[in-house]
Amino acid sequence: MLAKLILLAALYTTQFIPTTFFIQTVPVFMRQQNMSLDAIGLLSFLILPSALKFLWSPFIDRYRLPKLGHYRGWIICFQVLLAFVTFGCAFIDIKENFNILVFCMFLAFLFSSSQDIATDALAVNLLEPRERGLGNAIQAGGNVFGAIIGGGGVLILLDRIGWRYSLIIMSVIILLTLIPVILYKEQVSNKSQKSNFFTSYFQPFINFLSRPKALLWLFVILLYMGGEMMSGTMLRPLFVDRGLSLSDIGLMLGIVSYSVRIVSALIAGVWITHLGRLRSLALFGFAASMVTLLYIIPAIGISSLPVLYAVSITVNAAQSMAYTALLSAMMDKCEPATAATDYTFQVSVVYIGGIAASVLSGAIASATGYTFMFIISAALSLLSVLLITNLRA
Repeated sequence: MLAKLILLAALYTTQFIPTTFFIQTVPVFMRQQNMSLDAIGLLSFLILPSALKFLWSPFIDRYRLPKLGHYRGWIICFQVLLAFVTFGCAFIDIKENFNILVFCMFLAFLFSSSQDIATDALAVNLLEPRERGLGNAIQAGGNVFGAIIGGGGVLILLDRIGWRYSLIIMSVIILLTLIPVILYKEQVSNKSQKSNFFTSYFQPFINFLSRPKALLWLFVILLYMGGEMMSGTMLRPLFVDRGLSLSDIGLMLGIVSYSVRIVSALIAGVWITHLGRLRSLALFGFAASMVTLLYIIPAIGISSLPVLYAVSITVNAAQSMAYTALLSAMMDKCEPATAATDYTFQVSVVYIGGIAASVLSGAIASATGYTFMFIISAALSLLSVLLITNLRA
């Protein structure tokens, strides 16, 4: 079990390092240059590959790379590409070639989301049902640890040694986290490919949507994380407006708050085992939607660092527990033979809701202010919790 957890921790950490850095650092730069909240909200379109990755997940389920295993081979391929594009970004002048940077950021999200398809499929087949609570806690914790490195450590490093050397260090870290993957020997099962590609491509989606209350479930997960992503997109621009520096934001949101997310994810993993998936999903989701309203405190002008730390820690702890419960519930909806497609399809729905909510957050904050936007984000999450009760009926 320990070897499985170390492998999954390395994989889920890696994919979040560069993408978190880009999605959290660039909005801060943009706001410091007085770019509009609408423009910052549109930056969320960079995560479009994460929303659409279900379109190529059947390829990863069906095909494998020679001599590298099945999902293991895809993971190695995409992780190396992710390291190379991150290294390339180190030599881009942000002010002079911003469009090129955005394109490279898009490639980073494309490679990261593709690696995630294979990683999720590997996790579904690797973990026994009784191991999924702790396994998903490691998944959530790994994501957060990657965010700590990319959104906290590298952000602070950026303030100290500059853009180029920060990204070079980040690309080296990505390559180093390949070591557990290279040492892992995947058990590859021979999958039948007698059916034509057209049938094999669409059949997993048809099977998933044919399950009882499948559409309701997809609508629930569409809304569940939308509120968090809406509030998270505008939080950093808000902190810039309150006079916080790059180091202040990196330490508070990138290291301290994310460290709390790791601990709360592990706690959630234990509780999920006792409470059950749907009950945990409802309870943790309700708590997360309520504490999101604490963001109104900085929105109304309070900029005391101790107060902002308390708010950030509380909200991140609750959101992490809700996220861990969501991952566990999503994994239960997967069939081993089509694990990549089943899980990725659900993740894509989550990201579609997140992109829409993030873009909407910029428009709402620009038109009505931060306070009303945070109220809307909490309401979205609460609506998803109310719908969960119908899933249990």
